[in-house]
Amino acid sequence: MNTSHVAGVGMVRFGKYDPSVTFELLAVEAANGALRDSGATRNQIEAVFVGHVFGGPVAGQRVATELGLGGLPVSNHENYCASGATALREAWMAIRAGLYDVVLVIGAEKMTDRVKGGVTPDANDLDAMQGYVMTAGHALSARRYMADYGATREQIAMVAVKNHAHSMNNPYAQYQHRVTLEDVLNARPIADPLGLLDCSPISDGAAAAIVCSPKGLARLGITSARPEVRAIGLVSGTLRSGHYDVNEEDISRRAGLQAYEAAGISPQDIDVVEMHDCFTIAEIVRLEGLGLIPKGEGAAWTADGKTSIGGKLPVNPSGGLLSRGHPVGATGMAQVCELYWQLMSQAGLRQVENARLGLAYCKGGTVSGTDGASVTTVVMSL
Repeated sequence: MNTSHVAGVGMVRFGKYDPSVTFELLAVEAANGALRDSGATRNQIEAVFVGHVFGGPVAGQRVATELGLGGLPVSNHENYCASGATALREAWMAIRAGLYDVVLVIGAEKMTDRVKGGVTPDANDLDAMQGYVMTAGHALSARRYMADYGATREQIAMVAVKNHAHSMNNPYAQYQHRVTLEDVLNARPIADPLGLLDCSPISDGAAAAIVCSPKGLARLGITSARPEVRAIGLVSGTLRSGHYDVNEEDISRRAGLQAYEAAGISPQDIDVVEMHDCFTIAEIVRLEGLGLIPKGEGAAWTADGKTSIGGKLPVNPSGGLLSRGHPVGATGMAQVCELYWQLMSQAGLRQVENARLGLAYCKGGTVSGTDGASVTTVVMSL
C-alpha cells in the first residue's frame, strides 16, 4: 500500500465572523492556503474531501466550484466533531489504495449564524429529553472524577489556564489571551462544577491539507520529508446498560488501540497530542482513556505542568478547542494543521521540542444509551 503524506496545510483564524463571511469563503481561504503551502496547482488535485456538520446539502461541491475544482470527485463527511478527521480518513484510505495521488481535504464550519447558545441535541434523543445534554454529562463526569480520585476543582480548571496560555502564540486561535485560575473558577456557572471558561465556544472557521502519495509528492516537486499519516482510527459507541463508570472511556480506549496497532506504536511513543477538549474534564478523562496518562492522574498531571509545552506530554499546544475555538466540522483538520506545524518545526513560540510523533483525537456527538457517537485518532510522524 502507498504511504500517505501531508504536503501542506492552510487555515483561517477561528472566531465569530460577520454573516457576510460565508461557509464557502472560509473553506476556500483555508484551501487556498494549503495549495500555496504545498505548491500544488488546481489541475494537480484529483479529488476533494470535505468534513462539515451545518454546511447543508452538497456543501463540498459548492466549495469545489468556488475553488475552480468543479467536475472532480467530491465527497461530504458528517461525523459531528469528528467530521474533518473522518474526511481525512477517507482520503488517507483512497491514497493508500492507489486511487489518487494528490487530494484536497477540508474541514469547515459556519456556526455563529446557525447555532445560538448550546448545540441542540436531536429531538428524539432519550438522554436529552431527561436533561442529559453534553454540558450536563461533562459536569457529571467532573463530579464523578473528583469523588473517585480526589481531584480538585482547581486541578480541572487548570486545563483551561494551560490551553489559553498555549493559544497566546497561535495566530489562528479564536482567543489569544491568558486566563488565570481565578478567572476560570469565578466564571459564570454553566453546569456545576463547570463554568463558562470550562466550555469550548461556538466558532466559525476552516482548515485544509493537501494529502499525497510518494508519487504525488514527486509530482508537486517536493523532495524533502513531509509528515506521514501513519494511521487513523475510527470507532463508534457501544450500548451500555445497568450501572457503569461514566469516565470509563472505552470508546477512547478502542480508538486508541486501533490507531496504535495500525501505526505499530505504543502510547508512550507519542511526543505531542491535539486533544478534543470540548470541556476541561474531557481532556483529562480522554487522555487517560487513550492510555497516555495513568487512570486517575490526569488532573494532577495538568496542575503539575506535565501536559504543558515543555512538560512530559505536551497537550494542545494550539490552545485546543477551549481557546483555539471549535467550529465542529473544522476541528479535526485544525488538529492536523497543528501536528503538521509541530512535526515540521514551524510552530514558533509554541513549538514542542523534538516533536516527531503526534496524535490528534476527536470525539463527535452522542447517541442515547451509548458512550459516544464517533471517535477518530490520527497518528502522524516525520
